[in-house]
Amino acid sequence: MSTISNTPYADLEVGQQASFEKHLEERDIQLFAAMSGDRNPVHLDAEFAAGTLFKERIA
Repeated sequence: MSTISNTPYADLEVGQQASFEKHLEERDIQLFAAMSGDRNPVHLDAEFAAGTLFKERIA
């Protein structure tokens, strides 16, 4: 499990960095589609996506 911390705006300094990494899962794709209304089949349908220039589903 990753740790998320909060830095108040007043404590930010030039040169600071942060990163976040997440491996997308099927549930993430389905939830995003439901929340955003983006039902593009290139995201949701592997068979459709196979026939596109991407050759597979994209997120």
